Amino acid sequence: MPTFQLCCASELDPAEPDGDSIAYKLAENFHERDAAFRLVYHAYTRAGLIEDNPHEMRVTPYQLLDTTDVIVAVCDGEVISTVSLVCDGDLGLPMEGIYGDEVARYRRRGIRVAEVSSLADRRSQLSRTLPVFVPLMRLMVQAARYRGVEELLVAVHPRHARFYQRFLSFEAVGAEKSYPLVRNNPAVALSLDFARLDRVRPVNYETFFGAPLAEEQLVGRPMSDRERRWFAPAAEYGGGFTLVGPGDEARLRNGAAVA
Repeated sequence: MPTFQLCCASELDPAEPDGDSIAYKLAENFHERDAAFRLVYHAYTRAGLIEDNPHEMRVTPYQLLDTTDVIVAVCDGEVISTVSLVCDGDLGLPMEGIYGDEVARYRRRGIRVAEVSSLADRRSQLSRTLPVFVPLMRLMVQAARYRGVEELLVAVHPRHARFYQRFLSFEAVGAEKSYPLVRNNPAVALSLDFARLDRVRPVNYETFFGAPLAEEQLVGRPMSDRERRWFAPAAEYGGGFTLVGPGDEARLRNGAAVA
């Protein structure tokens, strides 16, 4: 579940903070993925959302798949912000552990969905976090559309839902529930319908879609088999994820889980 401490602003400003030279990209090597997973781990443990683990990484089974993109903001060779785009695939989506029925309805309607996951930032000052968040999310939503995603889903803490709804035009699609994977913190399910977004063109539409990114920025960078073997133990540690495929809604409802 995304853990950014987001503030509200009347206008989103994608400018780079303090003149830093920041690159926004799909992670393409071991160093960038390792740094992203460690950043999420430290952000989540700091927020009290997960327990410590000996790997000091927050890796999910979904992030080992070619259908997931780890997106990073890199400043002077250091990953300072990250988010993962989990496209619906062999394991389904992370949020199905509590929103299985909601996701199943999209599949029955033939809608291609993906989930925003593992959102974290190194910076503690909100004034510096937001300018990094905007171009990071711009890359993420454009990558989603490039992959044919029609609706983007996210499970967020209720106190962050208003930001996603007001400034990113997400809409509520699931009631508040307790999320076991983040120590039973509350979550609500939101959806970003790209077709609706194109019709209504909300105030920040141009910020995210006005300038199409180059195709080379959007092409997937799959993890190597060697990387998968390296990260697999961290993904298995303390698992608890309910792993389902698009045809396994019944198994989800029966509570089957893979550690």
